[in-house]
Amino acid sequence: MSIGISVFVFIVCLVATLVSSEMLVRGLTVLGIKFKLTDGCLGLLTALGADAPEVAAAIASLFAGSADLGRSVVLGSNLFNLAMLLGLSAVLAGQVRIRRQGLKLDGTVALLTLLVVAALLLGLLPSVLVVVLLAVLLIPYLMLVSMRPRHIDRLPLPDDLAHLLARAASEIHEEEKVPQESEISWVPIFLLPLSLLVIVVASIWLVKTALILAQAWQLPHALVGGVILAGLTSLPNAYTAIHLALRGQGAAVVSATVNSNTINLVAGLALPALLIGMSGAASDVGVELGWLLGMTVIGLLLLIPARGMTRIGGATMIVLYALFVIVHLHWPNI
Repeated sequence: MSIGISVFVFIVCLVATLVSSEMLVRGLTVLGIKFKLTDGCLGLLTALGADAPEVAAAIASLFAGSADLGRSVVLGSNLFNLAMLLGLSAVLAGQVRIRRQGLKLDGTVALLTLLVVAALLLGLLPSVLVVVLLAVLLIPYLMLVSMRPRHIDRLPLPDDLAHLLARAASEIHEEEKVPQESEISWVPIFLLPLSLLVIVVASIWLVKTALILAQAWQLPHALVGGVILAGLTSLPNAYTAIHLALRGQGAAVVSATVNSNTINLVAGLALPALLIGMSGAASDVGVELGWLLGMTVIGLLLLIPARGMTRIGGATMIVLYALFVIVHLHWPNI
């Protein structure tokens, strides 16, 4: 395949992936509304749909025999999310704010998930143990966001703990008026299988053409996956978060960011490692992992004040990501 054809196929597949991702998000949202799911579930479904391009690209890279490209896509996407979903949203909206209990719950789950997956990539833990640890961590979290606060308050737990969890769950997603079920068409749900099929097929060719162009232009996989593919496939997430921030839904922005990163790590790295296997430690992801851990901690700290993350904090996140891109451009092999 010539370079010109590869560029054309890459652009077509990228557009098809992003458009199908938007269709997938709409279909999953309608599905959640039809089945009267909680706001937390709707947020997770939206994040899952928006994450489909980067997860599919990472898995396609693994099957194409380029595990380093797949890892870079996931880690680079998570860095992009922190800079654009949180940072740019705060800059454009003036602030991104979430109440304390919701931040503790979302932030703790996101940080622990990152540490567990980092241990997998560095060869410190086997994939089976990692999946078990993630299940112990994420299943209770999924139950919390799937249950309404009044139901959590009635769980057979100590009263103080039940009240604390109920309050945290109520703060994960701010209340938002959704259309009545009768006003919504079933068509987006019927288009879900087609959207998913297009995302999978387009992602496979997106990765294939990216590998061809990387070889032709002598670009390292870390740069192609960690910056180019990661940023392009994360555009649906950025659009959604900025839209929420401009409407003053800071809690939804924070949840979308941390849940998207968690989904990327679990679906794009941990589960494929269990099913396909991972030979040895991924020693080439030290910079991405360290930068991601640092930006995650800084982002959570900037959200702690009562005003949340302000424009200055958002600009800080963007600058940190820009420095990451510069490092990849000038020292791509470190």
